[in-house]
Amino acid sequence: MIQRIQTVYLLIIVILSSLTLFLPMVSFMPKYIDLQPLYELKQMNLVGTGDVYSNLTTWTLFVLTLCIPIVALITIFLYKKRTLQISLTVANMILMVGYYVLLAIAIWSISDRLNADWHLHFTVIFPLINIILAYLALRGIAKDEALVRSLDRLR
Repeated sequence: MIQRIQTVYLLIIVILSSLTLFLPMVSFMPKYIDLQPLYELKQMNLVGTGDVYSNLTTWTLFVLTLCIPIVALITIFLYKKRTLQISLTVANMILMVGYYVLLAIAIWSISDRLNADWHLHFTVIFPLINIILAYLALRGIAKDEALVRSLDRLR
């Protein structure tokens, strides 16, 4: 049902993932000078003070981050098809783990190109919170499915 606790978990996933789209994730600073950040990695590009890598895009990271709230939102409205909800929630958890893999690859390659240290922002923790919330939603959906199946046996 749409008023169950898993709906709240999935809505929080939508909100946190949407925030992740607009906030910076990583700052890159020069290794030997303690100045302002040289570059900031956002979802769609690397924004910086210099022009060398200012138009470097991370489209795969953006598309993956865009898919997470869309899948969670679709999952909310499929409340009558609980097995499909379970499958979509597991797929969304896999997307969130893939986010961290792509982020690590992007950080490694950009810091290597720029010869700079990197510092994570607080928004990097949002997908981890989303994984936990997706697991809790998965448990709630599974409990509902088990309840419906037990009631079908009684009939």
